[in-house]
Formats: sequence, structure tokens, C-alpha cells
Amino acid sequence: MRHTIYIGFLAFAVTLSFFSCKSEKKAQEDIIVEKIVAKPQQGAQRMETDERNGSVTWIGGAEYSYSIVRAANDSLAIVKNHGVEYHDNAIRLAVYRADGTMFFQKTFTKANFAPMLPQQFKEHGVLLGMNLDKAEGNSLRFIVSVGSPDDSNEEFYYVVMRLNNFGATSAERCEGMGEE
Repeated sequence: MRHTIYIGFLAFAVTLSFFSCKSEKKAQEDIIVEKIVAKPQQGAQRMETDERNGSVTWIGGAEYSYSIVRAANDSLAIVKNHGVEYHDNAIRLAVYRADGTMFFQKTFTKANFAPMLPQQFKEHGVLLGMNLDKAEGNSLRFIVSVGSPDDSNEEFYYVVMRLNNFGATSAERCEGMGEE
């Protein structure tokens, strides 16, 4: 009987070792990666500040230099363009005589060009930029753009602004440029 208990115990031990000695699963290495979630923008977006400097030969062959600085302006109304809010920009234009003295300086906003703009650009566009086009008689001709601040969107409208030799400015629609 002892022999039967011994064989039963041995059979139990073999069965137990068979099930417990199955090939061990290799430990899985868990890789923990932090999920990056884009945070929604807080408040209105801003375009980067942009500065352009140059020179032009103008009245009597004299060399004039200029500086055009575009920057977001918190005091202007927020513009909603394609569902995104943006701060509108102001542009400071400064023109200097050959001796370095100031000839002209003024800060422009979209409101300065509103009479020339289609309604959609008045409501949904921001003042994008201003560039010197050429010296033309007693005037410097600048091209001003108003439109979408989104780089992937090419909606904009051009206005021609002239600065005359007395320091007065005038603006008009730029025919054939930026019209839809």
C-alpha cells in the first residue's frame, strides 16, 4: 500500500511539474510613451513681427532710406479668419533723407485703407504688409496688402499707397492685383 501511495504521489508530482514547467513566456517589455496632445491656442494668434529696410533714389537724385515694421497690435479689433482669431497688425513706415533726418513717419492700420477694400477683407482680413514698389515722379509708390494671416491661404487684396514730396499720403485700389 505504501508502494501505491508512493506511485500516486509520484504521478501527482509529475503532473504538477508538467503543468508548472511549461515554457515560460518571455516578459514583455512595456514601452511607455507620453501621448502628445496639441493644446488649443489660448486667445488670438499673432503674426510675427516683420521689418524691412531699404533705400531708394528719389527727389533730385538724392538717396532716401526707409524702414517698414509690421507688428501685431493689441489695441485693434480681433479678426476672425477661417474660424481662427488673429490680432490685426499695424505698420510703421519711416522715411529718412540722405542726411539721416526724418522725412516722414506714420503708423498705418487696416482702417487707413478700408475705403478701398472689399467687405470680406474689411471684416476678415488683417494688414499683412507694405512694400516700396518704386519712386514715381514726386511720389514713392507702396503696395499694401490686406488678407488672410494664414500662410497656407492666399486670400489677399492690394492697395496702392503714394507718399508725395510734401509728406502727404493717398491710397487707391490696385487694379488687377489681388482681385478675385
